[in-house]
Amino acid sequence: MEKRLSTYNPNTHETTITDNYMSIEKTESDRFLIGMFIIGVISVSIIIFIFNQFGLIREFSLIFSTQFLSGREFAMLNGASLEVSLYVMILVSFISDIGSLMIGLPIFVIFHEELKQFPLMTPFMNFSEMITSRKGGLMHKFGLVGIFMICFIPFQMTGGLATACFAKLLGFSVREILPVVAIASLVASVFWAVTADTVMQYLGPVQHYIPYFIVLVVASILLYNFMHYQNR
Repeated sequence: MEKRLSTYNPNTHETTITDNYMSIEKTESDRFLIGMFIIGVISVSIIIFIFNQFGLIREFSLIFSTQFLSGREFAMLNGASLEVSLYVMILVSFISDIGSLMIGLPIFVIFHEELKQFPLMTPFMNFSEMITSRKGGLMHKFGLVGIFMICFIPFQMTGGLATACFAKLLGFSVREILPVVAIASLVASVFWAVTADTVMQYLGPVQHYIPYFIVLVVASILLYNFMHYQNR
């Protein structure tokens, strides 16, 4: 399948699209990206240790895995249905976004061409190039505000890491991406955690079936991605 090269200028908000394979404009050195990766790994390791010390590793794993696989709103619903503290949900959701960004974005940038060769990465790589090649997309129209909006909205592939990868393909620098995504992630974590907690207060006994619903949704998403890109 032929792909398109999308070159975005954040200063003029103009996008040039040509028929070619997408590549990333390197606005940071590999040393900077490797340092970012190392800081991310160390930070996440320390945070996991702290959560484990406070007996919250189960809650951390639950929300992180659900958010990574299916999106923030499902992670918040899952946590709220199991009566995880509102503050814990917000903290874990925010940490999951930033931790994934710090670790995943350097890999995405440095090994962008290599990642296209891995079948498991094909859905995300194709989706990211499709999103960033659309002239009518939020990030094309609104720049940094568009990045905030993409990170804030729910559903799969709208978290901190995915949003950062989309923005990087458009030519934004990590120094521009990181603060915007961090603010959007924090606001979204608070909003969706409060929303999920409020919803659960009206569901009563039904809330105990939510985790089964989440498992079904995640399995359906993974199966759809696998079947869709296997047949392309």
